[in-house]
Formats: sequence, C-alpha cells, structure tokens
Amino acid sequence: MGTYNAVSRKSSAIDFFSPPAGVVLSGNRWLHASRVQTAQTMPVLSPGEVYVTRRGTAYHTGWCQVVQRTWEFNRPALMVSGEKGNRRLCRSCAEDSRGM
Repeated sequence: MGTYNAVSRKSSAIDFFSPPAGVVLSGNRWLHASRVQTAQTMPVLSPGEVYVTRRGTAYHTGWCQVVQRTWEFNRPALMVSGEKGNRRLCRSCAEDSRGM
C-alpha cells in the first residue's frame, strides 16, 4: 500500500485547488452558496447581564475567547442572560479582569 495523496492522477492540482461551481470563496474557507449566512452583529451586554451557553457550567462577563469560539462555530448556543444560576466565572474572563 502506498501513501494517500489528495491529488490523484485522475484530477489535476488546478482542479483540486480551484473552488467548485456554486461555492463562494471567503477568506481561507470555501462556503457553499446555500450555507452563506447573513452577517449578524454580536449580542451586546447590558448592565447585570452575562453570556451563557445552553449546557455550559460557566458564565462570561465579557467577550472572551470562549465566547468568540462559540459565536463562530455554535451561534445558537450562545445566549445573554440576567441570571448566572449555579455557573462559575469563566477562567478566561477571570484572567482578563485580573489583568485590568
């Protein structure tokens, strides 16, 4: 068995690296035209509100790296809440507040 090569003899490198029809090129990723989303603005916190996720165990007081990743990859899971519940403060948010 040989090594797997993404560019086989059946397809040229030009075909492999050019986007297929119906695909919108956005930055470094290809986005299919059917999956292109309208640009939404990030939710802004009012006084006394925090960011939470549906199943998360932490709350976020600001726009930390965890909130950013959730916003990029799982937008419906990110919510703004006025109650922290039994959640703990996010480690990244705690470090950001100590650094100020």
